Amino acid sequence: MLFDKYIEEVSECWRKYFTKISALQAAGELESNKPGTMLYPNMILFTNCSGYYTCELFGVSEVYTGLTIKRSKSTSIYRYLSQFDDGVPDPVIQLNSNGRLSFFLLSHSEDRKLISERFPSINLHATFLHRANGHGSVIGFGDAFDFCKIDCCTLINVSGVLHRCKDILHLMISRSSINRSGIYKCYSDYFEEPAVKGVQTVEGDELKFKVIAGQFQNIYLLKGLHETVIGEFFKLHPEVIYRAFNTDSFYYEPYLKWIEHDGTCEDEAINPDLLVRRLDGFYDIFDLKTGLLERTNVTKGGRKRRRFIDYVEEGVAQLANYREYFSYEKNAALAKEKYGVEVRAPNLVLVVGNWENSQLDEVHQACRRYPDVKIIDYDTLCHMFLSPKFDSNK
Repeated sequence: MLFDKYIEEVSECWRKYFTKISALQAAGELESNKPGTMLYPNMILFTNCSGYYTCELFGVSEVYTGLTIKRSKSTSIYRYLSQFDDGVPDPVIQLNSNGRLSFFLLSHSEDRKLISERFPSINLHATFLHRANGHGSVIGFGDAFDFCKIDCCTLINVSGVLHRCKDILHLMISRSSINRSGIYKCYSDYFEEPAVKGVQTVEGDELKFKVIAGQFQNIYLLKGLHETVIGEFFKLHPEVIYRAFNTDSFYYEPYLKWIEHDGTCEDEAINPDLLVRRLDGFYDIFDLKTGLLERTNVTKGGRKRRRFIDYVEEGVAQLANYREYFSYEKNAALAKEKYGVEVRAPNLVLVVGNWENSQLDEVHQACRRYPDVKIIDYDTLCHMFLSPKFDSNK
């Protein structure tokens, strides 16, 4: 089946299902075996994994509002699952036929306490399967495999001293040769079961925020994902920005035309990723990059010549361009008229990298040339969201 057709068929299955479930909920015809709030996904990500297709649900919404479709590409299913490489694994579980995994934490590392310091959401799972001396993806596939469904599971992947966490709400994996009847076979019995699929029930904001954080980490630790998917996650989950940056207002991708400039500007407009209001009422400027999973360090050079790699430098240059926009009176007036935004002595914030490639001392050294620029990695941002008093300078 062509990838586009697969996306069309599977997304329609889920949309019909969630429309039905939300109607049953509104009619009071759903029962829960535990107290709490039922949370729907709001994003569906399809990935072409060279011989395999995946469909993964993301997001947290107390009301079903539809599914935003995103697509991605991976060199193999094992790179997608392992988050490190596409080598043939020695897995925790080998799937040789069609099946399902539910409510498991699968790992090649037994140090759950250490891992939970970076990935707090793993403590939501009680069943922990660990295989000593395994490597690569924690899930393997045999020749007879056609498709499987993975519900409410977490995969802990290890490469040397590095750890990654894949927190899964729902993931379907199938051979790319699957046809329409195969998709129907995969989902028909599954959707007819009494338990509601693709949703979570949590009690209290603390658990809800951990669910959001786990899915957020799953997003930015996925290789090959574009910045726009991260931005879309923020758009669908504004509480991440509200809590992490102690703000009551932000704008995602505001569109502002250049009305005034020095005559050398060739762009029609600026479109910053985020404008975030400070406590004094003025707005700071944010640019979102990726977790840079393929890089071991976001900086280069020794201490006295410490500087950022080109990808990060481009982000800093983009922020400087946005700051220049607001230095012109007519541009500033347009921003205030259109969005109610006022910018004065803005902090320029670049979100890029992760704890594996962002050494705090080295990042501070590279920032010496840019006293008004702050670099925040995604793991730190995630912990700022979970603990609003978390110190990003630690």
